[in-house]
Amino acid sequence: MAGGSNSVWRSGWLWAGLAVVGLALYPQFVSRYYIVLSTEVVILALLATSYNLIFGYGGMVSFGHAAFFGLGAYAMAILTKHYGNPMLVGLLAAPVIAAAFAFVIGWFCMRTIRLYFALLSLAFAQLLYVIVFQWYEFTGGSDGIQGVPRPEILASHASNYYFALAVTILCMLVMWFIVNSPFGWSLRAIRENTQRSQFLGINDRFYKVIAFTIAGAFAGVAGGLYALFQKWADPELLFWTTSANPVLMSILGGMFNFVGPSVGAVAFVALREIIKVRTDYWPLVLGLVLLTLVLVLPGGIVGFVAEKARYLRSATKGGTQAP
Repeated sequence: MAGGSNSVWRSGWLWAGLAVVGLALYPQFVSRYYIVLSTEVVILALLATSYNLIFGYGGMVSFGHAAFFGLGAYAMAILTKHYGNPMLVGLLAAPVIAAAFAFVIGWFCMRTIRLYFALLSLAFAQLLYVIVFQWYEFTGGSDGIQGVPRPEILASHASNYYFALAVTILCMLVMWFIVNSPFGWSLRAIRENTQRSQFLGINDRFYKVIAFTIAGAFAGVAGGLYALFQKWADPELLFWTTSANPVLMSILGGMFNFVGPSVGAVAFVALREIIKVRTDYWPLVLGLVLLTLVLVLPGGIVGFVAEKARYLRSATKGGTQAP
């Protein structure tokens, strides 16, 4: 019985449930500032996890993932403000539009490998950025689209946080099932050894394009939530510097663990806010701190904690078995 109860407490589902309960109760005990900050963290966690589908599981380094994030934001902004559609229409259209662009871009990028893939994805993202920046009549140009309408039910910061949290949890569950499905294991096989996976009959290019499309779709959802949260969409959301954020968050949290990017998002935003109030040169300091953490913790925060937990468990077992 004891062994059974221990296995239950160690199960990931139980800890995930406790985390969800904690996140749901969180706004009841903090100020509005932390609620707004937490909403941003939730959205960035979704963005980072979507990127890790191709980065951590597919072994593809893309420097243009922000393009799909920005496209999702503009889809929400244009459909709700310019065309007067309900918020749910914009949120449903955001992943569809982002996925369509991701499929086309992925189709071309998958013809190249490694560094060329990363540079080509960056080139496509910058092309989309220039189009959004220059197309003033449709996208607002450099000013973006301000005043994205938010329904009355999401008028308060707490309700907006709960909505973003609910959508993110739903997307996380879908992504968790994807990475633990035969498709996800095929992606891992391609990442570890492409030639061997081809010998096994896996069409690596097809799997990578589909993974790229799925990642773009979930980034579009994050973009739609972000436009709703900030009430604006800006060309900077598609810029290459924004693409660096999910890369850093995935590496910082742990790219080989599903919850790693989410932990990285929390650490990234926390470090940014702590450093911003202490120096005007916070981007430089933040970059140095992140670089140090990445070098010191090559497995990310989650990898470091998991390694220490395994060490403690083995030490405890060794101590109890000692005569």
